[in-house]
Amino acid sequence: MARVTAPTRAAAYPTGFWVLWWGTLINRLGEFVVPLLGFYLTAHAHLGVTQVSVILAMLGLGRFVSEGLSGPLTDRRGPAFTMIVALTGGAVMILALSFAQGFWWTAAGVLGFSLLSALYKPAASTAIAELTQGAQRTRAYNLLYWAINVGAATAPLLGGWLAGRSLRLLFWLDAATMAAFALLLTLLYPRAPRAAPQGDARTRRLLPRDALLWQFCLFSLLFGLTYQSYKVLAVVFAQQGFSAAQYGQVLAVNGALVVLLGLPLGHLIARSGHPRWQALGAALLGAGFLGHALAHTLWAHMLAVAVWTVGEIIAYGISKTIISELGPPAQRGTYIGLVGSMAGLATLLAPLLGGALLQSLGAGRMWVVIAGLALLAALLLLALEGRVQTRLARAPGTATG
Repeated sequence: MARVTAPTRAAAYPTGFWVLWWGTLINRLGEFVVPLLGFYLTAHAHLGVTQVSVILAMLGLGRFVSEGLSGPLTDRRGPAFTMIVALTGGAVMILALSFAQGFWWTAAGVLGFSLLSALYKPAASTAIAELTQGAQRTRAYNLLYWAINVGAATAPLLGGWLAGRSLRLLFWLDAATMAAFALLLTLLYPRAPRAAPQGDARTRRLLPRDALLWQFCLFSLLFGLTYQSYKVLAVVFAQQGFSAAQYGQVLAVNGALVVLLGLPLGHLIARSGHPRWQALGAALLGAGFLGHALAHTLWAHMLAVAVWTVGEIIAYGISKTIISELGPPAQRGTYIGLVGSMAGLATLLAPLLGGALLQSLGAGRMWVVIAGLALLAALLLLALEGRVQTRLARAPGTATG
């Protein structure tokens, strides 16, 4: 029995993974600024609704651009270098943002912060892929996902308490946790010499000519447009007469379920590593958002959130594993970054799409259209399943079995 459970023990993962895990937890526990940015801009900077919306959109724009660039940088200089640049640059921009005055300087600061800090995600995903293989890779992604969500569930509560004492303190503490993570990586993350780029120019393109990659990018965009539409839920709640506290209770279901179910579901999925799990996750995401179209009570909305949260958990870890093995190892970061940039584009577009649909169709039909995007993503993945399995079977350290 010990042999079966051994891969889940701490000692089974390399030191570099635990440096990433602990650094991520520290950083996410101190991620105060982004969750409370809208409140800060409204209550402290006294900006209007339109100005705040534009500034918040800069987060998605920066992520869209930066994640696409992070991949090639990671492939050339290594994940540690890219993560340290992202965290150090993000910390500097957070500090600068605390002194920004007026709409234009604030918008520029938020965009600069997003452009630098978003370099981190593809580099971290590439680092996991380099440190692990097989079923352990899927478990590692889910362990990191769990740490991210523990921080995401805790930081807004702690940040709200700290904001009552000093809003500027949030910026300084956020920057401090980013700097601490960068220092941790500098001192403890193992370095390995990067191999010289191999292959002809076609294998080193910034935008690879790989139809399967771009089809995965389309899936990521469709999935992201559905998932990021949860931000429109606040507007729908206000229209249906719910309070802000009730909205917070509904969203708390998401964080609680990720923390409770993230690890057991992730380990279950890792046993097979079958690409169909990702399609199931997308289908459940769509079903959950479709549930909001039928929900008129608080409990019905909570149930809908529970369904799409399970879909989110299922899709997350296996999607990272698949994309990390889809391309050649020398371009792993590029593949991860391009797919990640689609999530950034979805972050930018989803509130705009949701708002337009809400005005033209009403809440019920809006949720039907949004759910349809996720179900379309699930059908796309099922159509690609055979090609994905063939590609993964050729990949070193494949998770499929």
